[in-house]
Amino acid sequence: MADLEVLLQHGWALDSSMWRNWTNLSKQLSPAIQIRTADRGYFSSALINQSFFKDGNRKIVVAHSLGLHLIPESQLANSDLLVIIGSFVHFHDGTDRESRVSRLAVRRMLQKLEREPHQVVADFYENCGFPENYAAAQISRLQNLLLLKGDLELLDQSKLDPNCLLKPREVLILHGAQDAIAPSHHAENLKKLRPDSIVAIHSDGTHALPYDHPEWCLQQIESSLLVQRR
Repeated sequence: MADLEVLLQHGWALDSSMWRNWTNLSKQLSPAIQIRTADRGYFSSALINQSFFKDGNRKIVVAHSLGLHLIPESQLANSDLLVIIGSFVHFHDGTDRESRVSRLAVRRMLQKLEREPHQVVADFYENCGFPENYAAAQISRLQNLLLLKGDLELLDQSKLDPNCLLKPREVLILHGAQDAIAPSHHAENLKKLRPDSIVAIHSDGTHALPYDHPEWCLQQIESSLLVQRR
C-alpha cells in the first residue's frame, strides 16, 4: 500500500488519538503510506482539517461514526475508496422502538452535558467499548464543550445525502456486531444507498472497532483494494 494517501476522520467526542494503533500498524506494514488525521477540536483549541496532497496516489477516506457526516463532498469525490466504520445514514434509523430509545438517549445526553459534561463523555466511552485508561486520559483533556454539544445536536438531526456515497469510486462498510452506539443494522441501511458496496461485520467489534481491531480493518481494506486492481 505504498502509493496510498489515507485521510482519517473521527466521530463525536473523539479525536485523532483514536487512530494511534491504526496508524502505527499501517506504518509497520507500509512505511511509505501517507496518513493524515483530521481533528474536530473537542480536546484542543485547534480544528484540523485534512486534504489529499498528491494527484498520482490512490486515495482512501476512512470515516468513523459521525465523521461520515463531516467529510467534505470534494474529498469523497476524489477518493478511490471510502471506508465507513460504525456509521449511519441517520442515527435514529431503526424500528419505532429503537428510534424512540435512541432519541431519548440523545435528549438525556444533551440535558446532562449542561451539568456533567465529563460524565457524559465517560459514559459514552464506556458504551463505545474503549478501555478505561484511554477514556480517563481523554476526559481530562476535554475543552470545547460548545462544539461537543453542537455536534451532538448535529448527530441527532443529520441525515446523510444519498448522493454522498455515489461519489467515491468504491465503498467499504465495516461494523461491529457488538456496537452499542450504532447497532449493525445501520451498515445495511448504508448499503442501500450504494448497493455495490462491500459490508464486513466483525463478530466481536464494538463502536471502538478501529481502535480495538485495526488489523482486521486494514485486512478488509487491503482485500477491497485487491478487488479494485483486478
